[in-house]
Order: sequence, then structure tokens, then C-alpha cells
Amino acid sequence: MLRAMFPVQKPSGPATAPIIQIIPAPAQPLLDHYHNWCAARERCHDSIAPHMVAQWGLPLIARILLQTSCPVHEVLNQGVTMRIHGPLPRNRELHCRAFLHAISTHGERTRIAVAVHTGTAEQPDLVETIVHMVIMHQKIPGSGPPSIREPVWQSRGSWRAADNDGLLFALITGDFNPIHWFSPAGRLSALNGKILQGFGSFARTFEQLDANRIREIDVRFLRPVALPSQVLQVEQALQQENGSFRLRLIGPDNQLHLAGTVRYARTD
Repeated sequence: MLRAMFPVQKPSGPATAPIIQIIPAPAQPLLDHYHNWCAARERCHDSIAPHMVAQWGLPLIARILLQTSCPVHEVLNQGVTMRIHGPLPRNRELHCRAFLHAISTHGERTRIAVAVHTGTAEQPDLVETIVHMVIMHQKIPGSGPPSIREPVWQSRGSWRAADNDGLLFALITGDFNPIHWFSPAGRLSALNGKILQGFGSFARTFEQLDANRIREIDVRFLRPVALPSQVLQVEQALQQENGSFRLRLIGPDNQLHLAGTVRYARTD
């Protein structure tokens, strides 16, 4: 908020410095609340869901952004790329490293990607996450998505967000952006109402897939999930393309909320 009210011009100089942090093992009640919220409790009884990186990763991402001259209050989440090399263990301190992965300005948009690697002292890169963000300096009329041959889709499950899911996600992750839980703030924003945090949509969609076998998932947030939401369908393409399956999250009127690809571990 202070940066928004009193913009600062960062001097030109060295690139942003990585942030390395060791965090204590997340408390069991916190893990239980998070895994219950995203329907992951049954499969994560002895591990931590990889998408829980939102709990410790979002503050690190904010600290990386504050090293830049970017207007942080104008940053919009655009998507997530996640590579999973092994399960995150419970009851172990987590070693986290965040760094600026890429930043570029083209026309009226600045695209930013911040990486957060999470693991243990022995395996520091168990989960590699890249959060993609954008700053729109001026709204540009879009030409619409490119024409791509539609695959045959199969349903993998569905979920819906309740009116208080934005507040619950804030309580278990610490992301208290008011547009996710405070109705007046949502109505005053360009989104005209409360919306679910993008990582929340990502986590619930992740858990409808073959979550234990996911090795890489890359999604983009295309339309916010309004709170409360209607029932949303998670669909996966029937056929692989270059070793990955296309996936999407759609609403009852075929509104596309999330789209991307997922790659699974091979089964012999």
C-alpha cells in the first residue's frame, strides 16, 4: 500500500538478489486445514501437497517484486508452471529459494516470472514453481485466442467455490488481498466482485487430476472464478500431445477459467 501511495524509482544497478529462507515444518493443524480445503487430505497423509507453496512462496515473491521498480499493486497473477521431482515431507523444515526468473516489457505489458524452489537440505529442488505475472500499463483490445484444433475432452471431476472460500484461503495461506474476501473491495475493483485467488483455483483443479502422478503442470488463469461460483468442470484431453495432456477448467456456460497442460509420470 505504501509503495502504491509513494512510488519509488529504483536506481539502475545489479539484478535482484535471490532470497533464501528456511521455514519450520508447517504445523499439522495448518496442513489439515489446507488439505481439507483443496480435497487433498486422503492422498497427502504423509506429505505436503506441492501447490501449498502458496503458503510460503507468495510472501517470497512479494519480496522479490519489492526489489524491482514494478508497481506491485498492479501485478496480476497470470499462471503457474510447476515441476515436481518428489514429495515434500511432513515434519521437516523446508528450504526455499526465490529468484527473478524473467522480466520483459513489450508494448503496454510487462511480464514477470518469479521462481520458488522448495525442498529439504538434501533435496532443495523437490518442487520447482514459476509464478507468471503481468502488469497492464494500458488495456489493449485483444484479438482472441488463436485457433487451435479442439481435442476430445474427458471430465476428471468438478468443484465449486463457496462465498467464504476466499477468506478461508487467506487464513491458511496468509494472502489477505481484500478482493478475495471483502465484498466492497471486490465490487470497487475492475472485477466487480470477490474472486478466488488464482492459486486456489490451481490447487482445486490439481486435485481433480491424477495428482500423485503429476510431474509437470503449466496453467494460465484466463477468467477469475467469482465467489460464490457455480459448479466448474475439470477436463483433460483424451490424447497426449508431445507427452502432455491439455487440460481446462470451464463453467456451465463454457466460460474458460483456466487452461494449460499436464505431464504424468510414466507407468510401466
